[in-house]
Amino acid sequence: MEEGHAELMEEEKQTMNGGKKKASPESIVQTIISSNDHYVQDQPATFFSAIREAQNPMVTLISCSDSRVQPNVIISEPTNYVFEIENIGNQISPSEGSVDYGIYHLKTPILLIEGHSDCGAIKAFMQGYERETEQIKASLNPLKEALGPLTDWEPFETCLIENVQKNVDYQVEYARKKYAKLIREGSLVVIGAIYDFRNDFNRGYGRLIIININGETKPEKLATLPIFNRITPEMKNIVIGRFSRNS
Repeated sequence: MEEGHAELMEEEKQTMNGGKKKASPESIVQTIISSNDHYVQDQPATFFSAIREAQNPMVTLISCSDSRVQPNVIISEPTNYVFEIENIGNQISPSEGSVDYGIYHLKTPILLIEGHSDCGAIKAFMQGYERETEQIKASLNPLKEALGPLTDWEPFETCLIENVQKNVDYQVEYARKKYAKLIREGSLVVIGAIYDFRNDFNRGYGRLIIININGETKPEKLATLPIFNRITPEMKNIVIGRFSRNS
């Protein structure tokens, strides 16, 4: 573990367990510099020469700003593979220009919209956000289109993962309309998925569960799509699914 990182993690653990103050700025800066130094030292000589002139990602990823959601969820080394866009609630509309850049300029064949367990944006919307800053309100307002009017969400935790799923479906539909021509031509596939670090889908902690491809949401139909031709039936049963109260 990098110098300083162990100390920082211990400070954070004490914060969570004992209510102590967060890690000091000095510890955080030490960790950042030490981690970057290890990163530089670990790269082969050809690493930066391959990326210094241009990027060539394969995936445009729209994910949430939540610190628990990182691009290494989908690939261990995301450099030059993932063009990542983060915002509150993994929404297209607040970052539409960035998404367009990934699709039209970088021409990634995959647009992956990734929701996640325990999404703070969805929780804030469900609980009411009238006391938030005007900027946060503006970021959350588009969720009205995805989730509908505020209501009494009971039981809350079940409604939360249902709304995470509903929002991903909405974003996929938004993308389907926006990039319809590319989808028809076969040059773009829009994938909706949920990073499930709470095991809401009962497929194991940390799984990326694919719930929607180009508007198709039925798991039995998703499993027959050509995009999964290289995936074993056993793995399909794990990573393709939908959340439902009866599952």
